[in-house]
Amino acid sequence: GPAGAAAARRSRALTRGARRLSPARAQVYGFAHIGNFRAFLTYDLLKRWLQYCGFDVDHVCNLTDVDDKIIARAARDGRTREAVASEFSEEFFADLNALNCRPARAYPKAPDHMDGIVEIVSGLLKKGVAYERAGSTYFAVNKFPG
Repeated sequence: GPAGAAAARRSRALTRGARRLSPARAQVYGFAHIGNFRAFLTYDLLKRWLQYCGFDVDHVCNLTDVDDKIIARAARDGRTREAVASEFSEEFFADLNALNCRPARAYPKAPDHMDGIVEIVSGLLKKGVAYERAGSTYFAVNKFPG
């Protein structure tokens, strides 16, 4: 009947095409522990399941190589932020490999996209859906419906 045909169309729509996967970000200020990798293992399992079901998965994982913890570690160790991020990025990727996680297609880094980030944050502030407090910018969740 019509209900069965509609369900079949929805089912076909769900089994075709690509899916985007943009899970937890990797923070590379120190050695990761199993708690950090819990999220990556979960997303790896999801990615494998989607691929098994026939989906093309476009997996991107942000590499957080600029944050207060990286800057503090660099100052503490007398190194540059870039050196700290590079060392622990290599460790992160070695650990992902040891856990047999399938790599993402890309690992974008914040410094490579600062102009776009500033533009987006400025737009959110202008729209009144974000606010600044003590040097940081936050979403104004009370401005979103629901």
